[in-house]
Amino acid sequence: MKRLLPSIALLYIVLLALFTTLVIVVHLIPRSAIEQQFKASVEIFDREGAYPAKTSLDGSVVVDNFTDCYMHNVAYCADASHPIDAAMRNYRYRGDVDMIVSMDQLASGNLVAEPFEYGKYWHGYQVFLRPLLTVMDYGKIRLLNGIALMILLVIALTLMARKLSVGVAVCFIVSMAMVHSAVIPWSLQFSTCYYITLVSIIALLAFKSLSDNLNRLLLCFFAIGAVTSFLDFLTTPAMTLGVPLTVLVLKEERLSNWRSVLALCVAWFVGYSLMWASKWGMAYLLAGYNPLDQVTDSIQLHSTGQEAEPMWAFWLKMLALFKTRWSVFTATGLIRWAVVAVFAIPALMARRSRREQNRYSILLLIAMLTPLWYFAVVHHSFTHFIITSRALLVCWFASLCFLYKIIDFKKLKSHVFKK
Repeated sequence: MKRLLPSIALLYIVLLALFTTLVIVVHLIPRSAIEQQFKASVEIFDREGAYPAKTSLDGSVVVDNFTDCYMHNVAYCADASHPIDAAMRNYRYRGDVDMIVSMDQLASGNLVAEPFEYGKYWHGYQVFLRPLLTVMDYGKIRLLNGIALMILLVIALTLMARKLSVGVAVCFIVSMAMVHSAVIPWSLQFSTCYYITLVSIIALLAFKSLSDNLNRLLLCFFAIGAVTSFLDFLTTPAMTLGVPLTVLVLKEERLSNWRSVLALCVAWFVGYSLMWASKWGMAYLLAGYNPLDQVTDSIQLHSTGQEAEPMWAFWLKMLALFKTRWSVFTATGLIRWAVVAVFAIPALMARRSRREQNRYSILLLIAMLTPLWYFAVVHHSFTHFIITSRALLVCWFASLCFLYKIIDFKKLKSHVFKK
């Protein structure tokens, strides 16, 4: 512990300095450098609308162009002549109830209101978005996004198959399919946590030194949490914790206990919350901007909402969403129950020893991370369920890996082929 705390402090300082430098540097890019591609992107938003539907395995899935509009909005509103102020305050424009109309106003310069601060987030995605907008529009960025995600997914699956098992890789790809991951490249804000998750998986499996001791892993998960708060727009942060944690537990038997898992969760949460709060401090120190009133309102809104309804009413609404989603009378429900049956029936027919079941039971605790997140941030999770539903990847992946790992395939084979 004496060596861990200084290491965490040093890592925090390095990451804070790096993140602050990066967001300031990309805001040196002048608006004129991105104007042409920005206007071309607005045409795409005009054509598709705020919430276009894309085809997935079990029906039509809504894509959140609305938030991608905001991301482009923040990129375009930045004033390169004051890069520190722009990086800390993160101006955005909304002159109309319809975000697409507001984007048209911004692109044409016919503003009917003044831009206002949106500095409660780091907006770290601007580190990639602003440079890309100098050379390509939203459509080409989507294409690049899909290629990059596919490369990372192939690498992650290959490492899973080699370092863990082919079965675990199958569990992961099935879990990805069940949360409509095929549509992820269409949305920049959907993609952020997938990038962090896939890179974390690759790093944990490819570099044995990362998991040599618990202290090094605590630093690793602290960094994952910090990067999540820097890049993410409060979409599916639980994914960047739960999925790498599942991979780690499958890789390292010594970590299959609640103390180690809890310690890694705490490290991730400290990195996530501390780095997010650090944005508010840096905004005040560097730009004289205090977003705390905005932050306080957001915390209340995202946790309990501002309506007259109590928190438990939103919990009931979330349960109603899941009831609809898992109904056996819909195609979606049938697919999900069929997937559960494919894994659960063999696990019931041919279970491994009690010791093996206990060894992997920690995966069921990891599977609860998403419900716990929904419980804590219930209003945001309910209101933006088309976004937050993808955090169920953690539940799917951890649960299916548990069922897969407790199947005794030799015993199952004897049951199936017995005379």
